Amino acid sequence: MSSLKREIPTLTPLEQIGPRGYLRYTFPIALPQDYDLDETLRVLRAGWKATQERIPELACEVVPDAEAKQAGCVKLQKLKEGEFEPLASKDLRDPLLFPETYAELKAKGFPLSAFKEDVIARRNTWPSAGEHLPVAAMQANFIRGGLILQCCFFHMLGDGKSFCTWTEVWADECRRAQGEELENPFELPDILYTDRQKVMKSSGRSAGRVEDHPEIFMLPFTPTEAPPKMLSKAHRGQVFYLSAEARAALKEEASPKNCTQPTDQAYISSNDALSALIWRAVMRAQYPLDKLEGNPTSVYNIALDGRLRTDPPVHPRTLGCFLTWVAASMPIRTMLESYNLADMAVAIRKALNPAGKLWVDDLTTIIERMEDVNRMAPTAFLDVPGYNCVQTSWINFALYDFSWGKLFSSKIEAVRSLDVGVINGGQVVLPILPDGGIEILIGVEENCLPRLLEDPLLKKYAQVR
Repeated sequence: MSSLKREIPTLTPLEQIGPRGYLRYTFPIALPQDYDLDETLRVLRAGWKATQERIPELACEVVPDAEAKQAGCVKLQKLKEGEFEPLASKDLRDPLLFPETYAELKAKGFPLSAFKEDVIARRNTWPSAGEHLPVAAMQANFIRGGLILQCCFFHMLGDGKSFCTWTEVWADECRRAQGEELENPFELPDILYTDRQKVMKSSGRSAGRVEDHPEIFMLPFTPTEAPPKMLSKAHRGQVFYLSAEARAALKEEASPKNCTQPTDQAYISSNDALSALIWRAVMRAQYPLDKLEGNPTSVYNIALDGRLRTDPPVHPRTLGCFLTWVAASMPIRTMLESYNLADMAVAIRKALNPAGKLWVDDLTTIIERMEDVNRMAPTAFLDVPGYNCVQTSWINFALYDFSWGKLFSSKIEAVRSLDVGVINGGQVVLPILPDGGIEILIGVEENCLPRLLEDPLLKKYAQVR
């Protein structure tokens, strides 16, 4: 770990065009039946304060950058001491406030329906004009027998990999706040910051043609807020579980050898197969064929980790937001009537193939030429929830491994969103579970949820949680 006090980082071009909203995740953690709420809160806050000292951007807010050459740019500004409490608390131990005990939630598989936005959320996903934008805003919800830790992280400052690192450091610091000795703490080497310099500007080796990137769309205007569909509260998330055996069978069904259409693609990944299952399930739930007009095209944006697509390479845990996208597209009626999972998985893999080592550099070249960095959006965002949807994967994040110390009766026991899902139209592959299975979080419009739950292909591989 560096002995020098770190400076507040300058945002990269990729971060400047990143999502200007909060990802809102929820982590249930068991506590002793007779736990001391005040002492538990003290440890969590002391741990977070120490985390902010090690990761300075977590003690900042996002503000306009008046000195930037491009319109719409922002920068980080340190919050004044006492100006903002990053970790609020809520005592929900009264059954009238929160009916389930922690043990009851666990027995049900931690259903999203229990994590109601208006009860446990610290804030909205999308900020209002003029609102303060702290990088992190959390809420410790204390219930009988446990803690529901609700975390809101501003997405353009960190992606899932960074969120995982922040959480790992926080867990370590909570243990230190309890006086525990740490055998193998995460040390935050300087390279996690210094490697950011490798993506601060383009190399001159990339053409930077927008037409080479169907996953992004250049808006003819500067948006002032998210589209109405993305602001709607009539959206619901649902978690499903797939065993290791079910995942293997799904990959076999989605193999290119089973395509109905000619293809030269010989390989798909397990995630390609899973993505195909999710995409098809969402479209089937939202667009029954007897009500679908014509054969509209669906765009499926899939998030990629840009750290793996830079030249020169960066450290795989470099901090910040390295979110990039690819996009597959397919006519919905054709998808549901004629194509199978293999056809869809191949389409997804072909969308991923162009994302090589100059992927981030090519995007940076495009960004540098923009007059206003607010005018680039993932193509799918033009109609979500609707014909399009977006997906990200947290499958390899070790959130279940972090120990929070002796005051806590467990590690994180589930990774969840709120009842409304992550973002409207957003799908997530959740971290791999200790038993080798995985969970997926599928989001659809509320009135489409019954059809999603009865999808025969989804039920073939996945169990409702």
